[in-house]
Amino acid sequence: MKSTYRVLAYIIAIEVVIQAAAIAYAFFALGKWIDGGATLNKTLMDNPNATYPGTAGLAIHGLNGEMLMPLLVLVLLVASFFAKIPGGTKWAVYILVLLVIQIGLAFAGHAAPAISPLHGINALILFSVAVMAGRRVFTPTKVAPATQAQ
Repeated sequence: MKSTYRVLAYIIAIEVVIQAAAIAYAFFALGKWIDGGATLNKTLMDNPNATYPGTAGLAIHGLNGEMLMPLLVLVLLVASFFAKIPGGTKWAVYILVLLVIQIGLAFAGHAAPAISPLHGINALILFSVAVMAGRRVFTPTKVAPATQAQ
C-alpha cells in the first residue's frame, strides 16, 4: 500500500504539470489564431460545436481539474489510511486542502481575474507538496537509541 500511496502522490504531481501544459497550449494556440486575424467572442466560446485552436487544451485543463484530480486526491486520502506511513494521512489532507483551494481559485478567477495568479501559485505549491508526500514514503524515521538496563 505504501507503493500505491507513493505512485498516487507522484501522479498528482504529474497531473499538475499536465494542467500547466494544457492551459499553456490552449492560450498560445488561441493567441496565434487571433494574431492571424480570427476573433474569439462569447458566442463562439459558448457554442459547444465550435472549434478553434486550443479547445483541446481548455478541455483537458477543465476535465483534469474538475474530475480527475479530485478523484486521484480522494483515492490518495483513502490509501493514506492503509499505507501506515508516518504523517501520510496528514500530507494527503494537505493535498486535498490545496486542491479545494485550487478549484475555488479557478472559479473565483473567472469572477475576479486579478486573483487568478493565485491559481498558478497554488498549483506550484500543490505540485511541491505532492512530490514531498511521495518522497516521504520510504524516508527512514529516526529511532531513539535504546537505553541499557543497569
